[in-house]
Amino acid sequence: MRTEFRNKSLRTALTVIDHEERVLLCRVHGDPSWRPVASRVIRLLPSQFSVIHVLDSLFSHWFLARTPVVGRYNPLPERDRLEESTHIFAVRRSRMRSISLRARARVVTNVDYVWHPLSNVEDEKFDAYPRELGLFLRGYIEGWIPDGVITLVE
Repeated sequence: MRTEFRNKSLRTALTVIDHEERVLLCRVHGDPSWRPVASRVIRLLPSQFSVIHVLDSLFSHWFLARTPVVGRYNPLPERDRLEESTHIFAVRRSRMRSISLRARARVVTNVDYVWHPLSNVEDEKFDAYPRELGLFLRGYIEGWIPDGVITLVE
């Protein structure tokens, strides 16, 4: 059985953590905040695996990964700005398997991708979006956040 998080006002994003506890985050040119990578995530239920595709032509492969912990972020509405709810999937880089479903030849991106140490992301001076991202990822790594969906707040 296959289930995908589908909702007109819902986005999915990916945070990848490597063996050195660095987190892959992105920033759109001109935006000061670092955030999880926009991705299409298809959950394969009843398993805890997902098929993941980063929504940037820089990434040509799809990935298969176990995604037991998902952060649900519902931002407070700001005046004249509608932010979408987001499901943030946490994945260890060593547990991702690349699969080729379709190749891409063109690379056009207006996004910066950087591996940040998790300790930096946890620092309150680091401009992460959402603010609880560092704490959420620490809980995922150390195992004190249970499997399933957890709500992140501002």
